[in-house]
Amino acid sequence: MKTRPVIYLGLGILVVAVLVYWVNPSNLIAQTTKISLVSIAGFAGSILAFHFLRSIRWRMILGAIREDPSLKNVFWTNMIGYAVNSFVPVRFGGEVARAYIIDSKEQLGFFPSLSSVAVERILDLLAIVSLAFIAGFGYATTFENASLMTILILTGVFAVAMFILVLVGSRNLPLTMRGINWILGKLPLRRAWRERISGVMQSSLAGATAIGRDYRLLGLTLTLSFLIWVASFLGFYALFLGVGFTAPFAALLIAIMLFQLSFILPSTPGNVGSFEGFLILAVTALGLGQTDSTLAVGVVSHLVSLLIIGVLGVVGVGVLGLRLKEVFRIPTLKQKASTTTIK
Repeated sequence: MKTRPVIYLGLGILVVAVLVYWVNPSNLIAQTTKISLVSIAGFAGSILAFHFLRSIRWRMILGAIREDPSLKNVFWTNMIGYAVNSFVPVRFGGEVARAYIIDSKEQLGFFPSLSSVAVERILDLLAIVSLAFIAGFGYATTFENASLMTILILTGVFAVAMFILVLVGSRNLPLTMRGINWILGKLPLRRAWRERISGVMQSSLAGATAIGRDYRLLGLTLTLSFLIWVASFLGFYALFLGVGFTAPFAALLIAIMLFQLSFILPSTPGNVGSFEGFLILAVTALGLGQTDSTLAVGVVSHLVSLLIIGVLGVVGVGVLGLRLKEVFRIPTLKQKASTTTIK
C-alpha cells in the first residue's frame, strides 16, 4: 500500500516527461518565457480570490449548522485541506482534514462538517457544468462533439440529482431517515452496524440539508459558486493570453471547465502529470490545438498553484495552533478511528 503512491507519482512524472519530449523541450521553454510576470500575478490573484470566495461560501453553509463560525478558522482550514489534498496521497484526505479541523475549532460535529464539504462539491459541479453549457452557445462547435456533450450531460444529471436529494431531504428529514432506516433494515447487518450507519447518515444529512431550508442562503451560495469558477477561469485566461493564445473566449471557458471536471477522477499525488495531461486533453478536444503553449500554461499554473497552496497551508497550521505532522496524519487516523468504532 505504501509503495502505491510512489508508483503513481512515478507514472505522473513519466507523463510529464513524455509531454515535454512530444512538444520538444526548446518549444516548451520558448512558450514558457512568453508568459509575463503580469500574467503570472493575475493567475496568482485568481487563486487567492478563488479560495477566499470558497471560504465565504463554506462559512455560509456551516452557518446553517451553527451560527457565525469564524471566517479566520474557515479560511485557514480550507487552505490546510487543499494542502493535504495536494501533498498527501490519500483519496479525499483534504476533505476529511477540513471536517476534522473545523469541528475541533467550531464544535460543529465531524459528520455535519464533512457533509457541508459534500454540499460544496455539488454546488461546484452545478456551476462548472452550467458555465460550460452557457459558453457553448458562444462556441456552437461544442454541441457537435458527442463525447464532450456526453460528459457534460452525465455530470449535470448527477449534480442536479444530488442537489434535488439535498433539497428534498431538507424539507422532511424525519421522512428521509425513515426511508434510510427501512433500507438498512433489509440489509444483512448487525444491529450495532445499522445503528452506527443510521446515526452517521442522520448527522450527515443534518449538515447537508441545512442549506435547503433557507432559500436566501441557497441563492447566495449558488451565486458565489459561479463567481468562484469564473475567478478560476480568469486566472487561466490571463496565462493563455500570455502565450498568445487566440482561441475564442467561450471556447477557452468550456475547455477550462472540462479540465476542472477532471479533478473528480483519481489522480497522481500532487496531480503531477494528470494536471498537465487533462489540460491538454480538454483544450485539444475542442480543436484549439497549440499543445506546446497549453503545456507551458499547465506547468506554470501547476507550479504556482502548488506554491501558493503549500505556503498558505503551512501558515494556516501555525495560525490555528496545529502541528504540521499531526495535520498530515489526520485522514489516515480518522479512517482508522471510524473503522474501529463500527467494529
